[in-house]
Amino acid sequence: MIPVVVVDPERVAWKGDATQVVFCVEDGQVGILTGHADSAFAIKPCIARIQPLEGPEVRFFLSGGIARIESGALSILADSAETPEQIDRRRAEEAMTRARSRLSEPSHSIDYDRARFALMRAIYRLQISSSNS
Repeated sequence: MIPVVVVDPERVAWKGDATQVVFCVEDGQVGILTGHADSAFAIKPCIARIQPLEGPEVRFFLSGGIARIESGALSILADSAETPEQIDRRRAEEAMTRARSRLSEPSHSIDYDRARFALMRAIYRLQISSSNS
């Protein structure tokens, strides 16, 4: 059992005991199981999955943040943690269209890294929200 808390600047998004937590880091995914060594991780935008001790898997779109496991407890401090129900599909589709448009423009004034990041966020939001249907 892993005590887990997921917080973002606005709220505690989830708190409980889990058997497994999976999220993304720079070079792939990290799976946290009972007995994991104390560690800290920079979270990359992704769909994180939490398997509570009881009940169905809980999923969040994490737009980034920090995860720390200490003495067997996991804390995720997310830039934002959105459940499938919290995603505005229309807004995410519009963001994806804007980002794709910016990335297709041959211009020196475009911040391509920012546009790629916006596109990635929109894709993850659409992906997690479609699983809610």
